[in-house]
Amino acid sequence: MPLSRKLNLVLVDDDAAITRLAERYLADFSARVVVRAFNNARLAQESIDSTSCDILLSDIQMPSVNGLEMLHYAKQRNSWTQVIFMTAHSTWDYISAAIECGATDYLLKPLERRDLVHVIEQACDRASRWQQVVRATWQMPAKT
Repeated sequence: MPLSRKLNLVLVDDDAAITRLAERYLADFSARVVVRAFNNARLAQESIDSTSCDILLSDIQMPSVNGLEMLHYAKQRNSWTQVIFMTAHSTWDYISAAIECGATDYLLKPLERRDLVHVIEQACDRASRWQQVVRATWQMPAKT
């Protein structure tokens, strides 16, 4: 199922090495995804305000704005945003909060290329299905 447009992925982590690594891993998705990387959550929020965010790939522990706050921020603007968390310090509290708040997936650092590629492929496929359903729904004649 082809996407009708490129997806917007916002990548945010306070560690620049992680964002560079993730961007390199996501280079194969350039035909399907526009990646905007940030090391500052407030700048990522500004980007979400100005351009839609289909996929949020975020560190869960960051100064000033944490990943759960980023999830809420993105989903307030686009309820279909898929959120994938990354963390080096996983705890049961973070995992359960991520699930309760609607996170799509959860990756442990150090990031493994195959894991990141796999979850982004799933996110792209899910977005494609949603786009197809929305287009088909809009094209249905109204019932009277």
